[in-house]
Amino acid sequence: MILMNVLRSLLFVPGSRPERFEKALAAGADLVCIDLEDAVLPQDKDTAREAVLACLQSNKNLCVRINPVATEVGEKDLQTFANASAVPDVIMLAKCESAADVLHAQRVIDKPDTRFIPLIETLTGLENAYQIASACEQVEHIMFGGADMAAELRCEFSYEPLLFVRSQLVFAAAKANVGLIDVPFVDIKNEAGLLDETSKVKALGFSGKAAIHPVQIAAIHQTFMPTDEQVAYAQAVMAMVDSPDAGVVVVNNKMVDRPIILACQRILALVKSTSSNP
Repeated sequence: MILMNVLRSLLFVPGSRPERFEKALAAGADLVCIDLEDAVLPQDKDTAREAVLACLQSNKNLCVRINPVATEVGEKDLQTFANASAVPDVIMLAKCESAADVLHAQRVIDKPDTRFIPLIETLTGLENAYQIASACEQVEHIMFGGADMAAELRCEFSYEPLLFVRSQLVFAAAKANVGLIDVPFVDIKNEAGLLDETSKVKALGFSGKAAIHPVQIAAIHQTFMPTDEQVAYAQAVMAMVDSPDAGVVVVNNKMVDRPIILACQRILALVKSTSSNP
């Protein structure tokens, strides 16, 4: 199956900094996520929530990361958006540990158009990753939370020590046919490092990467877009496909089988869906 809701980049902005919301929304990310969890101090949760509600009056096309649904503050987040006049298009579920967490959020919000991004950042969440990813049709992406996961694993927060976790999430997301977003690269001024890590997670099977600053968006988009050569090849392959379930075609005198056809479909779907936001 082809993932039609492409999400290459997700830009975080603190919910306690409403003066940054408009700048974030204008940064060119595929999705902006206002954070009510880690980026907001406990004493600022209520005012941050009110700032998000005000922002939603003019722009629903954003994501809000709420606090874990099993906590009192997380339940307050859910109830607030369930009763609000405007609901964000996407709700990110921090520290999601089970399909039950997703289904609880779904029941409380009770709006079929709202999508959920479960954030998998604990060992329990990792154990239940596939069940979380396939909990309901409103889950179109899951996300890897690397900092909390590294703390639980007692390892460094860097690529190699977390490769084992990333690989398991790739399997879970692919099996559930949902997108997979990687943790932000936290060294804002290190573009070479961002490009390197983004290239690695793309090769591994991730479909997008989060960011913590607008300056990171262009590099992320550049990495996740196919090359001109890949697009041309995909077009050549699909020009020879005469039915949706074609199994084998011949391109430049070479046999091309079903897995390559599906890969070409994904490339062209990505190009089409991002043509208005390069």
